[in-house]
Amino acid sequence: MMLFCFLYVPASRSETFTFAVGEWPPFIGEKSPGFGSHTQIVRRVIEKAGHQPKFDFLPWQRSYQMVRNGTYAATFSWSYTDERSEEFYFPERPVGLATYVHCYKKDRFPDGIGPLSFDDLRKEGLSVVAVRNYWYEDMLEAAGVTVEYVSTEQLAWSMLLHERADVYMESTEVGMTRKAVFLGDEVSLLVHSPTFLEVPMYPMFSRNHPDGRRLLEIWEASSPPDPETTPEAAIR
Repeated sequence: MMLFCFLYVPASRSETFTFAVGEWPPFIGEKSPGFGSHTQIVRRVIEKAGHQPKFDFLPWQRSYQMVRNGTYAATFSWSYTDERSEEFYFPERPVGLATYVHCYKKDRFPDGIGPLSFDDLRKEGLSVVAVRNYWYEDMLEAAGVTVEYVSTEQLAWSMLLHERADVYMESTEVGMTRKAVFLGDEVSLLVHSPTFLEVPMYPMFSRNHPDGRRLLEIWEASSPPDPETTPEAAIR
C-alpha cells in the first residue's frame, strides 16, 4: 500500500483596509466615477494583493490627523515633505503625478503669466493666495513671496476672482474641476499658466496603526513601478 502525504496550506485571509481620504476630484471624489482616478489605482493595488479597500471621506485635515494618530491605517494622495516623512511611512512608488499651474484672472494679466518659479513670483511682485497647510507653504515663505492664507479652496478661488490676489497655485486637473464648481458662470474669467511643477503624489501609512507598516509593504510589492518618482524626486 502506498501512503500519500498531503501538505495543507491555508489560503491567505482576505482583509478589508480602510483609507481616510478627502475631496480632490477628479483624483479623489465621493461622487466621481470609481471615487476618482487615484482611488481606482489604490483599489487595484489592494485587490491585487487579495484584499478589499474601503474609503471614508473626511475633511482633509481630519484625514491627516486620524491617520497620524492611528485611528486609520492610511490616506492618499499627499506630496512628500521631510516633516511628513517623520510622522508617516512613505513608499517609494507614488499613486501618480500632479501637474501644477498658476491660475489668474485673464483681464488682469492680458499678456498671460508664464510657468514662474517661487523665486520668480517674488521678483515679479505677484501676490499669492494659498490654502493653509498645503505642500507649498514652506516653499512660498522660504522664497519670500507675498502670500495670504485661507482655510479652503473655495475661499482661494473667490479671492482670485475678486482680485484680492494675483495668483493661486493648483493642480491642472483639480483646478479645472473645482473652479467650475465654485465659480459657476464666472469660470471663464480665470485662466492658467503652463505647467511650472510636477509633483509625485503618495499614499501615507500610519506609524501608529497596526496595519500601517503592512500596508506599506503591500503597496511596494503590488503597485506599478515608477523609478522616476521616488520621494527624493518630490518637491523640496
